[in-house]
Amino acid sequence: MLILSRRPNESLRIGTNVVITVVGFSGNQIRLGICAPPNVVIDREEVHLRKIAESIPTLSPAALPAVATPRVRTTRRRPEVRRRSLLQGK
Repeated sequence: MLILSRRPNESLRIGTNVVITVVGFSGNQIRLGICAPPNVVIDREEVHLRKIAESIPTLSPAALPAVATPRVRTTRRRPEVRRRSLLQGK
């Protein structure tokens, strides 16, 4: 990873046609201006990861092979009974 220090209104260039300029900062956030051609996709990391996750097709049960799955033994929980405390106000 390349780490660069830039001050407001200073830029860095990626390749020949992408320019990133530090527009300003406030507290622990920094504002960046990005100038790139329209064919370059610019996403925040969390948006990019969500797009990747949405592009993976989910498997439907019909698409899964017919394999006998072992039964898992589960225990039933009794529903909790809420009791009003005598000290609690109404």
